[in-house]
Amino acid sequence: MICGIDPGREKFGIAFGSVDELMFSAIAPREKMGGVLECLATGDFEPMLEWRMEGRAPNGMKPSLVCLGNGTSHGIFKEKLEAMKIDCALTDERMTTLEARNLYWRLHRPSGIARMIPKSLRIPPRPIDDLAAWAILQRACRDVANRR
Repeated sequence: MICGIDPGREKFGIAFGSVDELMFSAIAPREKMGGVLECLATGDFEPMLEWRMEGRAPNGMKPSLVCLGNGTSHGIFKEKLEAMKIDCALTDERMTTLEARNLYWRLHRPSGIARMIPKSLRIPPRPIDDLAAWAILQRACRDVANRR
C-alpha cells in the first residue's frame, strides 16, 4: 500500500492504495496533520474515519511509501514525516486537480441527464483534495516504473 498526500493551507487530501485501486481517502483540516501522520506510523486509521471520503480504512497496514505533492505547504509535511522517520518522495503535483476531477467521475459515474453534460463541464459535488492525493500517488508510481 502506498500513500499520497496533497498538502494545502487549510486542508489536505490523503489517499491509500495503488495505481489501479483506491483503498481509502480522506480530507482533513490542516491543524489535524500531526494526528493523521501518526496514523501512518501506527497503522491505526480509526482517528481518520471522521474525514473519510472514499473506501474503507486499511487498519493494521502501514504504507511502504508516502508520495507528497511538492506544491503549497509541502515543507511542513516533509519536515514532520522526516521527524517521524517516514520515507517520503516529493512528487510534481501540477494539474492533479484536473486529474482528480476525472478520477471522481470514474468512481462516481453520472446518471440520467447528467451523462449528457460534457466531462469538462462537470463539477464534482464535493471537495476532491483526496483524489488529488490519489493522482499524486499514481504519478509517483508511474515515474518510478518509467525509470526502470
